[in-house]
Amino acid sequence: ICFTTVSPNGTIVSPTGAKFLPAEVKKGLLPVILTNLMKDRQEVRTKQKAATDPQMKEFYEGLQAAIKVLMNAFYGVLASSFYRFNDPKVGASITAFARDRIKGIIGELEAEGVKVVYADTDSVFFQSPSPGLDASLDFAKKTAERFSRGRISMEVDKIYETLFSHGRKKRYAGKVAWPEELRSQMVVRGYEIRRTDAFDLQSDAQSRVFDRILDRDQEGSIALAKQIVAEVRSGSPPLEDRDKDPIEMLVISRTVKEENRYVNPNSMSNVIAARKLEEMGEEFMPGMKVSWIVTDSKKSPMEVEPYVSGRPFDKRPDWEYYARRVAQTLAYITEVYGWDEKALFTGTQPAQQKSLDSGDFPEDAPASEGHRRAEKKLTLEDFF
Repeated sequence: ICFTTVSPNGTIVSPTGAKFLPAEVKKGLLPVILTNLMKDRQEVRTKQKAATDPQMKEFYEGLQAAIKVLMNAFYGVLASSFYRFNDPKVGASITAFARDRIKGIIGELEAEGVKVVYADTDSVFFQSPSPGLDASLDFAKKTAERFSRGRISMEVDKIYETLFSHGRKKRYAGKVAWPEELRSQMVVRGYEIRRTDAFDLQSDAQSRVFDRILDRDQEGSIALAKQIVAEVRSGSPPLEDRDKDPIEMLVISRTVKEENRYVNPNSMSNVIAARKLEEMGEEFMPGMKVSWIVTDSKKSPMEVEPYVSGRPFDKRPDWEYYARRVAQTLAYITEVYGWDEKALFTGTQPAQQKSLDSGDFPEDAPASEGHRRAEKKLTLEDFF
């Protein structure tokens, strides 16, 4: 598949209908480059396994990861309208072929009674049919070898002791059992806090709640989430590291450009913080990152105060603002258990609405004659 082999005369037809010339007619530029990169990566991984020096092992691990990122970037640019050789047919075909392949693997596994719990365009997560790490790893390796055919190469990435996901694309968390060097580490995908105004307390709280969930303590995770939000709201945020200054966990940082680069600089928290920083006698230049703490979110624009490490902060943070932000972060996890952002913030779940068909009313109550909306049964399509 390559922008150099797209042709109406092609005999390779993708699930999208796009046609490509076969390699014996014309070798595509991208396949040649990617084949060489795959070979280079395999050589690096072989050297990594053979290395005895921990520093060399770490070096080879970083090198093979860099090659992997480079290989993955080819798809990204082909699907980008900013790329010089962009061709939507190529990007769409890569995804379509991969999805068809994954669906085929899922079908074969499920036909054999293996439970598939999650799938993406380039990966399959399934529950091991055999208990124990050794048996699970052996089954995973044999499965990867079995489905590696032709140019399709599958490999075992990780074995998870426990995995949490509620069906949203690219959103899961797991506790690693293998490889050994990552054992007991937590991997979080899709729940990461990506907002530019994120603060450390959010990730700290999220990590603690995930720890409980991955230890199979559902009730404990909900109780902890409510406790964290309540303590933040009261002005006493809980910290795993007691040596940390709780104020530092609230700091929001962002780069500040020249004011004429903003449409409405007077409404920008980072610009306001930079102005106050200069008023305090601190040096500031456009392009620098400034830090601040929200002291009143109800005002418009929001009232913020600059934060300078090492200098005492004598203002009162807007604890309610921070509690709501933490509740919002944790709700991405707890909503699957019925605890949304509002419930975490108030500490109480809303009453469940009763229906006449639910059995919550006396037997002599009139039965509902209205139509009931059928619940949609989720399929693996919903997870792609």
